Amino acid sequence: MEIVSELIKSYFLSFALIFGIIIMLLENRKERPQGTDHIIVIVVVLSLIVLNKAADDLFRWTLYDDTRNYTDDAAMTLMYMRSAMEHILFPLIAYIELLLIVPVKKKYIFFLPELICIIAESVNLGKPGIIFSYDKHLDYVDGPLMLLPYFVGMIYLLLLMRYSILFIKEKEMSKGVTVIFIVFLTLAECYLEAAYIVVDVMDEIVALDVIIYYFYLVAIYQSEMKIKLRTSELELERSKRMLMLSQIQPHFMYNSLTSITYLCDKDASQAKRALIDFSKFLRKNLEAMTNKNIVPIKEELEHTQVYLSLEKIRFGDDLDIIFDVKDSDFSVPVLTVQPLVENAVKHGINRSESGCGTVCISTEETESFHKVIIKDDGGGFDVESLNNLDEGHIGISNVRKRLLDECGGELIIKSAPNEGTECTILIPKENHYENSGN
Repeated sequence: MEIVSELIKSYFLSFALIFGIIIMLLENRKERPQGTDHIIVIVVVLSLIVLNKAADDLFRWTLYDDTRNYTDDAAMTLMYMRSAMEHILFPLIAYIELLLIVPVKKKYIFFLPELICIIAESVNLGKPGIIFSYDKHLDYVDGPLMLLPYFVGMIYLLLLMRYSILFIKEKEMSKGVTVIFIVFLTLAECYLEAAYIVVDVMDEIVALDVIIYYFYLVAIYQSEMKIKLRTSELELERSKRMLMLSQIQPHFMYNSLTSITYLCDKDASQAKRALIDFSKFLRKNLEAMTNKNIVPIKEELEHTQVYLSLEKIRFGDDLDIIFDVKDSDFSVPVLTVQPLVENAVKHGINRSESGCGTVCISTEETESFHKVIIKDDGGGFDVESLNNLDEGHIGISNVRKRLLDECGGELIIKSAPNEGTECTILIPKENHYENSGN
C-alpha cells in the first residue's frame, strides 16, 4: 500500500495532465482541429515515458537489492532498454511538436537528428558506455555522448524558436507567441533540472505544452469555423438573391408584352420605345445577378424609371409618378428601390378601391442618413402581416436583409388599410460604401 501511495504521489500530476488532454480530445472529437492527430501521438508517447519511469521506480522500490551483482542479469537488460527508450522518446516528442506547429514539407530531413539518436542508442545497447552504462549495482553512468539526446531535443527547440520568429514577422502573432512560450517552458525546465533545482518534471512540462497548444488550435479552429459559417451564410443569401433576381414576375412579363403587342398596331414608335425599355429592364435584372452589390442611387432610380414606364403603358392616366430627387450622392444595394416601387404599384395602386393613384419616389439627406422614400396612396395594409409572409412574398425581407448586410442600411415601413404605404430606406452616412459604387 505504501508503494502505491508513493507512485500516486510521484506521478499523479503527470497522469492527471495526460488524462486531461484525453478528455479534451474526446470532448472536441467532432471538431478535430488540424494537428489533432499529432497531439494524439504525443499523448501516446508521453504516456509511454511516464509508464517507463513508473516501472523503473516500482522496480527500485520493490525488487531492487543494492548489494546484488546485476551483471548479465535480465534486470540490467531491461534497465538499458528503459533508458534508451526514454532518451529516444523525449526528442521524438520535440520532433512531433515541430511537425505539429510548422508546415514541414521535407519531413525526412527534420527526422535526421532523431534518427541519429535512435541509431546511437541502438549501438549503445550492444556496446554500453558510448552514451550511458550501468554498473553491477544498476547505478547509471554517463558516457562520452551522454548529451546526445538533449542535443537532439535542443535542435528541435531551436527550430521551433526560429519558426516562431517567422510567424511573428508574418504577423501570425498569436501562433508565434504561443510557440515561444512552449519553448520557454521547456528550456526553463531543462535549466532547472541541470541545476538540480527542480528534477524529473519534463513529462509534466510537455503535457502542459500540449494543453497550451491544443487550446490554441481549438481557438483557431473555432474562429475559422465562424468565418466559414458566416461565409456560407453570405453565399446562401447571395444565392437566394440571385434566385429572386432571376425570377422575373411572370405576370409583369405577360402584362408588358401584352401592352407592347397592343401598341404595335396603335403606335409603332411607342411600341419601339416600350420594347427598348423592356430589354433594359431584363438586362438590368440579369446584370444584378453577377454585377456589383452596391450601385449609385442614380443608377437604381433609372432602372426604377424604366420599370414604371412599362407599367405606365398598362395603367395609363390611372398611374401618376412623381420623382423628387434632392440627394443623389450615395449608393444602395442593387435592386432595392425597384422591388419596393413594384409593391407600391402591384399591392398599393392596383388593389385600391379606385384602381388608380400616385407613386412618389423621393430622396433627401439628413445629418446622419441618406433617405429614399417610396410613398403611394393606394390600398395600404396591416404592417403586422409582414411577420407572416409566405415564400411568395419574400421581396421585402430580402431587401431589408441586403440593406443591413451590404451597407448597414434599414427599411422602415408605415402603412394602414386604405391609407396608403410609405417605405423609407435609411443609408448611414458613415458606411464605407458611400460614393463607391462597389
